[in-house]
Amino acid sequence: MTIGKDDFIRFYATQVQSDDMSLFLGAGISASSGYPTWSKLLEPCAKLLNIEITDSTNLFKLSQYYANQYGIPELKKVINNNINILNKQNDLIAELTNFNFKTIWTTNFDTLVEKTLADKNILTNIISDEKNLPNTKCLNRINIYKLNGDINHLNEIVITQEDIDSYNKNHELFLTFLKKELVTNTFLFLGYSFKDNIILSCLSSIKQYLGEGATCHYTILKRESDDPEFQHFIYDIEKRYPIKILLVDTYDEIPEILNELKNKIQSKNIFFSGVFDSLPDDDEKFAKDICKKITYELFEREYKIFTGYGRTFGYYLSGNATQYLLTNNKEVERNLIIRPFQESMTSEEKTNYRKMLLSDCSVVIFMYGQKPDAKKNRTKYIVSDGMLEEFEIAKESGKYIIPVGSTGFVAKSIWNEVKSNLSKYAYLEKNIENLNSSDASLVVKTILQILNEISNHV
Repeated sequence: MTIGKDDFIRFYATQVQSDDMSLFLGAGISASSGYPTWSKLLEPCAKLLNIEITDSTNLFKLSQYYANQYGIPELKKVINNNINILNKQNDLIAELTNFNFKTIWTTNFDTLVEKTLADKNILTNIISDEKNLPNTKCLNRINIYKLNGDINHLNEIVITQEDIDSYNKNHELFLTFLKKELVTNTFLFLGYSFKDNIILSCLSSIKQYLGEGATCHYTILKRESDDPEFQHFIYDIEKRYPIKILLVDTYDEIPEILNELKNKIQSKNIFFSGVFDSLPDDDEKFAKDICKKITYELFEREYKIFTGYGRTFGYYLSGNATQYLLTNNKEVERNLIIRPFQESMTSEEKTNYRKMLLSDCSVVIFMYGQKPDAKKNRTKYIVSDGMLEEFEIAKESGKYIIPVGSTGFVAKSIWNEVKSNLSKYAYLEKNIENLNSSDASLVVKTILQILNEISNHV
Protein backbone atom coordinates (compact mmCIF):
# COMPACT_ATOMS: atom_id res chain seq x y z
CA MET A 1 0.00 0.00 0.00
CA THR A 2 1.31 3.45 -0.92
CA ILE A 3 1.91 6.03 1.79
CA GLY A 4 -0.25 9.15 2.30
CA LYS A 5 1.17 12.67 2.30
CA ASP A 6 0.82 13.26 6.04
CA ASP A 7 2.43 9.92 6.88
CA PHE A 8 5.21 10.56 4.36
CA ILE A 9 6.00 13.92 5.97
CA ARG A 10 5.85 12.51 9.49
CA PHE A 11 7.88 9.36 8.81
CA TYR A 12 10.53 10.99 6.65
CA ALA A 13 10.94 13.95 9.01
CA THR A 14 11.59 11.48 11.83
CA GLN A 15 14.17 9.62 9.74
CA VAL A 16 16.16 12.70 8.78
CA GLN A 17 16.57 13.96 12.35
CA SER A 18 19.68 11.76 12.45
CA ASP A 19 21.18 13.67 9.47
CA ASP A 20 21.86 10.35 7.71
CA MET A 21 19.95 11.21 4.56
CA SER A 22 20.81 11.07 0.89
CA LEU A 23 19.12 12.44 -2.21
CA PHE A 24 18.76 10.54 -5.49
CA LEU A 25 17.78 12.51 -8.60
CA GLY A 26 16.63 10.90 -11.84
CA ALA A 27 15.98 12.14 -15.35
CA GLY A 28 12.62 13.65 -14.40
CA ILE A 29 14.38 16.42 -12.48
CA SER A 30 16.43 17.48 -15.50
CA ALA A 31 13.37 17.29 -17.75
CA SER A 32 11.52 19.70 -15.45
CA SER A 33 14.21 22.29 -16.20
CA GLY A 34 13.92 22.05 -19.96
CA TYR A 35 16.55 19.41 -20.59
CA PRO A 36 15.34 16.85 -23.14
CA THR A 37 14.08 13.55 -21.81
CA TRP A 38 16.14 10.59 -22.82
CA SER A 39 13.50 9.50 -25.34
CA LYS A 40 13.43 13.02 -26.81
CA LEU A 41 17.21 13.05 -26.91
CA LEU A 42 17.27 9.85 -28.94
CA GLU A 43 14.52 10.79 -31.41
CA PRO A 44 17.02 11.65 -34.21
CA CYS A 45 18.69 8.29 -33.68
CA ALA A 46 15.37 6.43 -33.73
CA LYS A 47 14.34 8.20 -36.92
CA LEU A 48 17.48 7.11 -38.74
CA LEU A 49 16.89 3.55 -37.54
CA ASN A 50 13.19 3.62 -38.53
CA ILE A 51 12.20 2.81 -34.94
CA GLU A 52 9.20 4.39 -33.25
CA ILE A 53 9.83 5.29 -29.61
CA THR A 54 7.05 4.16 -27.25
CA ASP A 55 6.74 3.88 -23.48
CA SER A 56 8.03 0.31 -23.70
CA THR A 57 11.10 1.12 -25.82
CA ASN A 58 14.37 0.06 -24.20
CA LEU A 59 16.40 3.22 -24.70
CA PHE A 60 19.71 1.58 -23.82
CA LYS A 61 19.10 -0.90 -26.63
CA LEU A 62 18.08 1.90 -28.99
CA SER A 63 21.37 3.66 -28.22
CA GLN A 64 23.18 0.39 -28.82
CA TYR A 65 21.52 -0.08 -32.22
CA TYR A 66 22.54 3.44 -33.24
CA ALA A 67 26.10 2.88 -32.02
CA ASN A 68 26.25 -0.40 -33.93
CA GLN A 69 25.12 1.32 -37.13
CA TYR A 70 26.89 4.69 -36.93
CA GLY A 71 29.53 4.29 -34.24
CA ILE A 72 29.90 5.34 -30.59
CA PRO A 73 31.44 8.75 -31.47
CA GLU A 74 28.35 9.72 -33.49
CA LEU A 75 26.04 8.66 -30.64
CA LYS A 76 27.97 10.71 -28.12
CA LYS A 77 27.97 13.67 -30.49
CA VAL A 78 24.16 13.58 -30.46
CA ILE A 79 24.19 13.52 -26.65
CA ASN A 80 26.72 16.33 -26.34
CA ASN A 81 25.05 18.61 -28.89
CA ASN A 82 21.73 18.46 -27.05
CA ILE A 83 22.87 18.65 -23.43
CA ASN A 84 26.18 20.43 -23.10
CA ILE A 85 24.91 23.63 -24.71
CA LEU A 86 22.27 24.17 -22.01
CA ASN A 87 22.73 26.34 -18.94
CA LYS A 88 19.65 25.66 -16.88
CA GLN A 89 18.72 26.04 -13.23
CA ASN A 90 16.21 24.09 -11.17
CA ASP A 91 13.97 25.59 -8.48
CA LEU A 92 13.22 22.17 -7.01
CA ILE A 93 16.91 21.40 -6.47
CA ALA A 94 17.34 24.87 -4.97
CA GLU A 95 14.53 24.07 -2.52
CA LEU A 96 16.16 20.75 -1.67
CA THR A 97 19.31 22.53 -0.49
CA ASN A 98 17.31 23.51 2.62
CA PHE A 99 17.42 19.86 3.71
CA ASN A 100 21.20 19.82 4.11
CA PHE A 101 21.74 16.59 2.18
CA LYS A 102 25.38 15.59 2.52
CA THR A 103 25.35 13.45 -0.63
CA ILE A 104 23.41 13.50 -3.89
CA TRP A 105 23.30 10.54 -6.26
CA THR A 106 22.09 10.83 -9.85
CA THR A 107 21.85 8.84 -13.07
CA ASN A 108 21.93 12.11 -15.05
CA PHE A 109 25.12 13.13 -16.81
CA ASP A 110 24.14 16.78 -17.31
CA THR A 111 25.50 19.45 -14.94
CA LEU A 112 22.16 20.78 -13.67
CA VAL A 113 22.70 19.77 -10.04
CA GLU A 114 26.14 21.28 -9.60
CA LYS A 115 25.16 24.49 -11.46
CA THR A 116 22.10 24.98 -9.26
CA LEU A 117 24.13 24.43 -6.10
CA ALA A 118 26.87 26.77 -7.32
CA ASP A 119 24.26 29.51 -7.75
CA LYS A 120 23.43 29.01 -4.04
CA ASN A 121 27.14 29.32 -3.16
CA ILE A 122 27.26 25.67 -2.15
CA LEU A 123 30.54 23.87 -2.81
CA THR A 124 30.36 20.46 -4.48
CA ASN A 125 32.62 17.52 -5.11
CA ILE A 126 31.88 15.62 -8.33
CA ILE A 127 32.43 11.85 -8.34
CA SER A 128 31.73 10.53 -11.83
CA ASP A 129 33.94 7.44 -11.81
CA GLU A 130 35.98 5.25 -9.46
CA LYS A 131 39.06 7.45 -9.77
CA ASN A 132 37.22 10.21 -7.89
CA LEU A 133 36.17 8.04 -4.93
CA PRO A 134 39.24 8.80 -2.75
CA ASN A 135 38.13 12.47 -2.78
CA THR A 136 34.83 11.99 -0.92
CA LYS A 137 36.11 13.38 2.39
CA CYS A 138 36.24 17.03 1.30
CA LEU A 139 34.92 19.14 4.17
CA ASN A 140 31.99 21.52 3.70
CA ARG A 141 31.20 20.14 0.25
CA ILE A 142 28.26 18.11 -1.02
CA ASN A 143 29.37 14.93 -2.77
CA ILE A 144 27.55 14.43 -6.09
CA TYR A 145 27.83 10.84 -7.30
CA LYS A 146 27.09 10.54 -11.03
CA LEU A 147 26.39 6.86 -11.65
CA ASN A 148 26.16 7.17 -15.42
CA GLY A 149 29.11 9.52 -15.81
CA ASP A 150 29.44 13.21 -16.62
CA ILE A 151 28.78 15.03 -19.89
CA ASN A 152 32.19 16.69 -19.52
CA HIS A 153 33.79 13.24 -19.81
CA LEU A 154 31.94 11.80 -22.80
CA ASN A 155 34.15 8.74 -23.14
CA GLU A 156 33.01 7.46 -19.75
CA ILE A 157 29.24 7.98 -19.85
CA VAL A 158 26.88 5.01 -19.59
CA ILE A 159 24.56 5.12 -22.59
CA THR A 160 24.37 1.79 -24.47
CA GLN A 161 23.11 -1.68 -23.61
CA GLU A 162 26.70 -2.86 -23.62
CA ASP A 163 27.48 -0.26 -20.95
CA ILE A 164 24.60 -1.58 -18.84
CA ASP A 165 25.56 -5.23 -19.35
CA SER A 166 29.09 -4.55 -18.11
CA TYR A 167 28.11 -2.03 -15.40
CA ASN A 168 28.53 -4.36 -12.42
CA LYS A 169 31.97 -5.42 -13.63
CA ASN A 170 33.24 -1.97 -14.65
CA HIS A 171 31.78 -0.06 -11.71
CA GLU A 172 32.03 -2.54 -8.86
CA LEU A 173 33.64 -0.05 -6.47
CA PHE A 174 31.05 2.62 -7.32
CA LEU A 175 28.26 0.17 -6.52
CA THR A 176 29.96 -0.78 -3.25
CA PHE A 177 29.81 2.87 -2.16
CA LEU A 178 26.16 3.06 -3.23
CA LYS A 179 25.21 -0.10 -1.35
CA LYS A 180 26.98 1.11 1.77
CA GLU A 181 24.98 4.34 1.69
CA LEU A 182 21.72 2.50 0.97
CA VAL A 183 22.38 0.53 4.16
CA THR A 184 23.30 3.46 6.40
CA ASN A 185 21.29 6.39 5.00
CA THR A 186 17.66 7.12 4.23
CA PHE A 187 17.27 8.01 0.54
CA LEU A 188 14.70 10.28 -1.06
CA PHE A 189 14.27 9.41 -4.75
CA LEU A 190 12.91 12.18 -6.99
CA GLY A 191 12.44 12.18 -10.76
CA TYR A 192 13.51 8.55 -10.85
CA SER A 193 11.38 5.87 -12.53
CA PHE A 194 13.19 2.74 -11.23
CA LYS A 195 13.08 1.44 -14.81
CA ASP A 196 16.81 0.72 -14.96
CA ASN A 197 18.04 -2.03 -12.69
CA ILE A 198 20.86 -0.29 -10.81
CA ILE A 199 19.01 0.73 -7.63
CA LEU A 200 16.62 -2.22 -7.44
CA SER A 201 19.47 -4.67 -7.93
CA CYS A 202 21.43 -3.04 -5.10
CA LEU A 203 18.39 -3.06 -2.80
CA SER A 204 17.69 -6.69 -3.62
CA SER A 205 21.27 -7.62 -2.77
CA ILE A 206 21.07 -5.73 0.53
CA LYS A 207 17.76 -7.37 1.46
CA GLN A 208 19.31 -10.82 1.03
CA TYR A 209 21.58 -10.01 3.96
CA LEU A 210 19.46 -7.71 6.12
CA GLY A 211 15.96 -8.97 5.39
CA GLU A 212 13.27 -6.82 7.00
CA GLY A 213 15.98 -4.90 8.85
CA ALA A 214 17.03 -3.02 5.70
CA THR A 215 16.80 0.78 5.82
CA CYS A 216 13.52 2.16 4.47
CA HIS A 217 13.70 4.69 1.61
CA TYR A 218 11.13 7.06 0.10
CA THR A 219 10.08 8.25 -3.33
CA ILE A 220 7.43 10.49 -4.90
CA LEU A 221 5.91 9.29 -8.18
CA LYS A 222 3.16 10.59 -10.45
CA ARG A 223 0.02 8.48 -10.37
CA GLU A 224 -0.79 6.78 -13.71
CA SER A 225 -4.46 5.92 -13.19
CA ASP A 226 -5.04 4.84 -16.79
CA ASP A 227 -2.19 2.35 -16.85
CA PRO A 228 -3.03 -1.04 -15.25
CA GLU A 229 0.61 -2.10 -15.42
CA PHE A 230 1.58 0.91 -13.30
CA GLN A 231 -0.48 -0.40 -10.39
CA HIS A 232 1.29 -3.76 -10.56
CA PHE A 233 4.64 -1.97 -10.83
CA ILE A 234 3.97 0.06 -7.67
CA TYR A 235 2.79 -3.01 -5.79
CA ASP A 236 5.89 -4.92 -6.85
CA ILE A 237 8.23 -2.15 -5.70
CA GLU A 238 6.66 -1.95 -2.24
CA LYS A 239 6.32 -5.73 -1.96
CA ARG A 240 9.92 -6.63 -2.75
CA TYR A 241 11.98 -3.57 -1.85
CA PRO A 242 12.26 -1.31 1.24
CA ILE A 243 10.74 1.71 -0.52
CA LYS A 244 7.70 3.72 0.57
CA ILE A 245 5.91 5.47 -2.31
CA LEU A 246 3.94 8.71 -2.19
CA LEU A 247 1.77 9.13 -5.30
CA VAL A 248 0.80 12.58 -6.59
CA ASP A 249 -1.58 13.60 -9.38
CA THR A 250 0.89 16.11 -10.84
CA TYR A 251 4.54 16.86 -10.23
CA ASP A 252 3.49 20.42 -9.42
CA GLU A 253 2.51 19.11 -5.97
CA ILE A 254 6.08 18.19 -5.06
CA PRO A 255 7.39 21.69 -4.14
CA GLU A 256 4.55 22.20 -1.65
CA ILE A 257 5.09 18.74 -0.16
CA LEU A 258 8.80 19.48 0.25
CA ASN A 259 7.98 22.81 1.88
CA GLU A 260 5.73 21.08 4.41
CA LEU A 261 8.44 18.49 5.01
CA LYS A 262 11.03 21.22 5.56
CA ASN A 263 8.76 22.93 8.10
CA LYS A 264 8.23 19.64 9.94
CA ILE A 265 11.97 18.97 10.12
CA GLN A 266 12.82 22.51 11.18
CA SER A 267 10.19 22.43 13.94
CA LYS A 268 12.72 20.33 15.89
CA ASN A 269 15.47 22.93 15.39
CA ILE A 270 15.61 25.62 18.09
CA PHE A 271 17.72 28.76 17.75
CA PHE A 272 18.73 30.58 20.94
CA SER A 273 19.27 34.31 20.61
CA GLY A 274 20.95 35.53 23.76
CA VAL A 275 23.91 37.43 25.17
CA PHE A 276 24.99 39.02 28.43
CA ASP A 277 28.26 40.18 29.89
CA SER A 278 27.72 40.53 33.62
CA LEU A 279 24.78 39.90 35.94
CA PRO A 280 24.12 40.19 39.70
CA ASP A 281 24.78 36.95 41.57
CA ASP A 282 21.12 35.89 41.84
CA ASP A 283 20.47 36.61 38.16
CA GLU A 284 23.59 34.72 37.14
CA LYS A 285 22.45 31.74 39.20
CA PHE A 286 19.10 31.88 37.38
CA ALA A 287 20.92 32.01 34.02
CA LYS A 288 22.96 28.92 34.83
CA ASP A 289 19.88 27.11 36.10
CA ILE A 290 17.65 27.86 33.12
CA CYS A 291 20.38 27.06 30.58
CA LYS A 292 20.95 23.66 32.17
CA LYS A 293 17.26 22.81 32.49
CA ILE A 294 16.25 23.90 28.98
CA THR A 295 19.12 22.12 27.20
CA TYR A 296 18.53 18.88 29.06
CA GLU A 297 14.78 18.91 28.45
CA LEU A 298 15.13 19.77 24.75
CA PHE A 299 17.64 16.99 24.12
CA GLU A 300 15.43 14.51 25.99
CA ARG A 301 12.74 15.32 23.40
CA GLU A 302 15.17 15.03 20.46
CA TYR A 303 15.33 18.72 19.59
CA LYS A 304 18.48 20.24 18.14
CA ILE A 305 19.97 23.43 19.55
CA PHE A 306 21.45 26.16 17.35
CA THR A 307 23.36 29.14 18.75
CA GLY A 308 25.55 31.99 17.60
CA TYR A 309 27.42 31.63 20.90
CA GLY A 310 26.53 35.04 22.34
CA ARG A 311 28.86 36.28 25.07
CA THR A 312 28.58 34.38 28.41
CA PHE A 313 25.06 33.16 27.62
CA GLY A 314 26.45 31.06 24.78
CA TYR A 315 29.04 29.61 27.16
CA TYR A 316 26.38 28.60 29.69
CA LEU A 317 24.06 27.18 27.05
CA SER A 318 26.69 25.30 25.06
CA GLY A 319 28.53 24.08 28.14
CA ASN A 320 25.44 22.45 29.62
CA ALA A 321 24.39 21.12 26.23
CA THR A 322 27.79 19.53 25.60
CA GLN A 323 27.85 17.99 29.07
CA TYR A 324 24.45 16.37 28.53
CA LEU A 325 25.33 15.02 25.09
CA LEU A 326 28.65 13.53 26.17
CA THR A 327 27.16 12.02 29.32
CA ASN A 328 24.38 10.40 27.31
CA ASN A 329 26.63 9.20 24.47
CA LYS A 330 25.02 11.44 21.85
CA GLU A 331 26.91 13.11 19.02
CA VAL A 332 27.66 16.73 19.87
CA GLU A 333 28.04 17.92 16.27
CA ARG A 334 24.63 16.61 15.24
CA ASN A 335 22.64 17.97 18.16
CA LEU A 336 24.43 21.20 19.08
CA ILE A 337 25.18 23.54 16.18
CA ILE A 338 27.43 26.43 17.23
CA ARG A 339 28.03 29.19 14.69
CA PRO A 340 29.93 32.06 16.35
CA PHE A 341 30.39 35.46 14.74
CA GLN A 342 33.76 36.72 13.57
CA GLU A 343 34.90 39.99 15.12
CA SER A 344 35.91 41.42 11.73
CA MET A 345 32.43 41.13 10.16
CA THR A 346 30.87 44.24 8.64
CA SER A 347 27.29 45.19 9.54
CA GLU A 348 26.03 43.80 6.24
CA GLU A 349 27.93 40.56 6.74
CA LYS A 350 26.49 40.20 10.24
CA THR A 351 22.96 40.73 8.92
CA ASN A 352 23.39 38.08 6.23
CA TYR A 353 24.99 35.75 8.76
CA ARG A 354 22.05 36.17 11.13
CA LYS A 355 19.62 35.32 8.33
CA MET A 356 21.64 32.20 7.63
CA LEU A 357 21.69 31.28 11.33
CA LEU A 358 17.92 31.43 11.61
CA SER A 359 17.18 29.80 8.25
CA ASP A 360 17.50 26.22 9.54
CA CYS A 361 15.17 26.74 12.51
CA SER A 362 11.46 27.33 12.90
CA VAL A 363 11.61 28.47 16.55
CA VAL A 364 13.69 31.27 18.08
CA ILE A 365 13.99 31.60 21.88
CA PHE A 366 15.13 35.01 23.13
CA MET A 367 16.96 35.39 26.46
CA TYR A 368 18.76 38.37 27.97
CA GLY A 369 20.31 40.79 25.47
CA GLN A 370 22.89 42.89 27.33
CA LYS A 371 26.32 43.90 26.10
CA PRO A 372 29.10 46.32 27.16
CA ASP A 373 29.00 49.80 25.67
CA ALA A 374 32.23 50.25 23.69
CA LYS A 375 31.73 54.03 23.80
CA LYS A 376 31.89 53.95 27.61
CA ASN A 377 35.08 51.90 27.77
CA ARG A 378 32.90 48.82 28.30
CA THR A 379 32.09 49.91 31.85
CA LYS A 380 28.40 50.51 31.08
CA TYR A 381 25.87 48.17 29.52
CA ILE A 382 23.40 48.61 26.69
CA VAL A 383 20.88 46.39 24.94
CA SER A 384 22.16 44.09 22.20
CA ASP A 385 21.35 45.54 18.79
CA GLY A 386 22.25 42.16 17.29
CA MET A 387 19.44 40.47 19.19
CA LEU A 388 17.02 43.20 18.13
CA GLU A 389 17.98 42.52 14.53
CA GLU A 390 17.49 38.78 15.03
CA PHE A 391 14.00 39.54 16.35
CA GLU A 392 13.18 41.52 13.21
CA ILE A 393 14.57 38.74 11.00
CA ALA A 394 12.54 36.15 12.92
CA LYS A 395 9.35 38.18 12.41
CA GLU A 396 10.00 38.78 8.71
CA SER A 397 10.72 35.11 8.04
CA GLY A 398 7.71 33.82 9.96
CA LYS A 399 9.56 32.08 12.79
CA TYR A 400 7.86 31.07 16.02
CA ILE A 401 9.12 33.53 18.64
CA ILE A 402 9.43 32.67 22.35
CA PRO A 403 10.72 35.57 24.50
CA VAL A 404 11.71 34.80 28.09
CA GLY A 405 10.80 38.17 29.59
CA SER A 406 12.13 37.36 33.05
CA THR A 407 15.70 37.35 31.72
CA GLY A 408 15.40 41.09 31.07
CA PHE A 409 17.04 43.44 28.57
CA VAL A 410 16.16 42.78 24.90
CA ALA A 411 14.21 39.64 25.80
CA LYS A 412 11.97 41.71 28.11
CA SER A 413 11.40 44.32 25.37
CA ILE A 414 10.42 41.57 22.94
CA TRP A 415 8.16 40.02 25.59
CA ASN A 416 6.40 43.37 26.04
CA GLU A 417 5.91 43.79 22.29
CA VAL A 418 4.59 40.26 21.89
CA LYS A 419 2.22 40.65 24.85
CA SER A 420 0.84 43.84 23.29
CA ASN A 421 0.19 42.01 20.00
CA LEU A 422 -0.87 38.55 21.15
CA SER A 423 -3.27 38.12 18.24
CA LYS A 424 -0.17 37.70 16.06
CA TYR A 425 1.27 35.09 18.43
CA ALA A 426 -1.71 32.84 19.14
CA TYR A 427 0.55 29.99 20.25
CA LEU A 428 1.68 32.16 23.22
CA GLU A 429 -1.72 33.38 24.44
CA LYS A 430 -2.10 30.77 27.19
CA ASN A 431 1.45 31.01 28.47
CA ILE A 432 2.76 34.54 27.93
CA GLU A 433 2.76 35.40 31.65
CA ASN A 434 4.68 32.26 32.59
CA LEU A 435 7.48 33.35 30.25
CA ASN A 436 8.03 36.28 32.61
CA SER A 437 8.38 34.07 35.69
CA SER A 438 11.48 34.03 37.90
CA ASP A 439 10.97 30.29 38.44
CA ALA A 440 13.34 28.59 35.98
CA SER A 441 11.49 25.27 36.16
CA LEU A 442 8.17 26.94 35.32
CA VAL A 443 9.71 28.83 32.40
CA VAL A 444 11.22 25.64 30.96
CA LYS A 445 7.96 23.73 31.43
CA THR A 446 6.13 26.54 29.65
CA ILE A 447 8.56 26.55 26.73
CA LEU A 448 8.07 22.80 26.31
CA GLN A 449 4.29 23.23 26.30
CA ILE A 450 4.57 25.92 23.62
CA LEU A 451 6.88 23.76 21.51
CA ASN A 452 4.46 20.86 21.78
CA GLU A 453 1.60 23.07 20.60
CA ILE A 454 3.71 24.34 17.69
CA SER A 455 4.64 20.77 16.72
CA ASN A 456 0.99 19.75 16.63
CA HIS A 457 0.22 22.51 14.13
CA VAL A 458 3.15 21.96 11.76
